[in-house]
Amino acid sequence: MSRTALPTIRPYHPTTFVDRGVAVPFTTPMLVGTRARPTARQSLELIVPNPSGGRGAYIMPWDGIMSICRPTLHDQVFVDRIARYDHVTPRVIRQIASQVAAEGLAGEQAMAAAQIAVDVQARNRTIMNYRLLLELVEQTALPVDGLGADPAARARATVDWVSPQLARSPAWTADALEVLAGVVSDIGVGRDGTKERIPRLLAMLSRVRFELADWRDAHPDGERAACVNMICSVADLTLDLAGITLSAARSMTMDMVGLLRSWSGDPAGIVGLFARSDWMLDGWEPICLIWQNATDYATRLAAMIEIMTLVPILPREAIEWTQCESDAMQPVAFRRMIPFNEDWRSGALVYELIARNERFRARAQSAAGC
Repeated sequence: MSRTALPTIRPYHPTTFVDRGVAVPFTTPMLVGTRARPTARQSLELIVPNPSGGRGAYIMPWDGIMSICRPTLHDQVFVDRIARYDHVTPRVIRQIASQVAAEGLAGEQAMAAAQIAVDVQARNRTIMNYRLLLELVEQTALPVDGLGADPAARARATVDWVSPQLARSPAWTADALEVLAGVVSDIGVGRDGTKERIPRLLAMLSRVRFELADWRDAHPDGERAACVNMICSVADLTLDLAGITLSAARSMTMDMVGLLRSWSGDPAGIVGLFARSDWMLDGWEPICLIWQNATDYATRLAAMIEIMTLVPILPREAIEWTQCESDAMQPVAFRRMIPFNEDWRSGALVYELIARNERFRARAQSAAGC
């Protein structure tokens, strides 16, 4: 009887976040933790974690996926949508995920959550647009003589006053604030804020990190403790670096005229700066959901084993962005621990895992609509 030849496990030591690829929320169990990145030939390359938990990964085009698994319809459609983009970012992947979920391909719960999230996100962008305008008004602090207490009049006067300094028209300034509202909607404005997506994800990762440590302390075992220590170490570094990039991005909104001036000269650069914390945290949300889905010792042990294969590698670019370095930046090889839960990626559990992954999509869509 012939067997399908598996692709070769290849080294995976990305130096940039683009090289690392973007985490794609596939529902096929074998593809959990898979990342997508562009290639020099303008095609899409997938990086599939080594299922043994060791170093390296399967790196292949989508056409080669059938050699290791049978992807769900959700995943097939997802890849078709990704291929339409020249530049893939975590935000782009979330947009595609929302579209695919809204079509019902990730289950009914995810479809309902995605449909609600569209309206909520539109409302949040409107609120963020108002907050940016309010920041501009307060920072500019024009004299209120003749403007009365009408906030709309003060806003118009502020935009009219600021625009010549930018060598732009008031219409351009108003449009720029509207576009920037979408750019900053995930991180918030000013020093504080816990309701936006990135601060919420930071809080969730912090909770999961401490829950993992508590579980390790309650169930001491040398090998498992070492694995949890590694997960916590990378999580700690990620929390620190994401916090640094989040603070740097938020600080830009404390000088709205400067932000608008920078936006006028290099909008793509500003988008990149505001996206850094998103890149830092990319791939951690499903890890948190896997852990939160586990409720007893057996399921948490299985969750820990699965998480080991999914912990995102921090590329060297993270050092350039934050000027921080740590031993946790180094790639980590795990001992093969699959026998503790031998069939966690086998056919016996495949439909249960697909259903679980669809529930995760529903929770992610619900969170996106907060």
